[in-house]
Amino acid sequence: MQKELLSAYVDGEQVNEKLTAQLCQNAELQRTWSNYHAIRSLMRDESPVFLGADFTAKMETLIGQEEQLLVSQPMPEEVQRPLFIQKVKKWFAPALQVAVAAGVCLASVIGFQSLNLSANSQNSADTPVLQTLPFTNNVQEVSYNAPLKDAVTAEKIEQKNKRIGAMLQSYELQRRVYADSAQNQHK
Repeated sequence: MQKELLSAYVDGEQVNEKLTAQLCQNAELQRTWSNYHAIRSLMRDESPVFLGADFTAKMETLIGQEEQLLVSQPMPEEVQRPLFIQKVKKWFAPALQVAVAAGVCLASVIGFQSLNLSANSQNSADTPVLQTLPFTNNVQEVSYNAPLKDAVTAEKIEQKNKRIGAMLQSYELQRRVYADSAQNQHK
């Protein structure tokens, strides 16, 4: 946290006497202070010869002293053959996944059946296996949910046919009247 405050202090943002006193007393903060000023002057291009003339020579010698690591692609003969366990594991993993899925399915089916069995064991003496009568114990013609007033009877069909016939007669009569009046207007 001190370094963040110091960075803000270098930028002129959070200037306070407490940080100034710490900066005067702490040698590590003073080194950080000088590093931050060096970084700032490099970023702003304020110091063209900050690194010195021999910087590239120093870097060249440091790079030359580095240990070289040769990394190459191994030849097929150099690569160890997979062990028997690794081969078996390749084939065993999918089978294990299927076995786990089957175990979960089996556990859920058995649990569901035992749950239903315990719930049905209380009512199983009264309820027959196959119920052929509806819930009201009498046979209805259309469905369990249809009220008796909506049941279709021969009388209702005859009344509907009479209404349809009357509508057709009215339509034909109106068509003839309007057809005759349209012909009279064209003449």
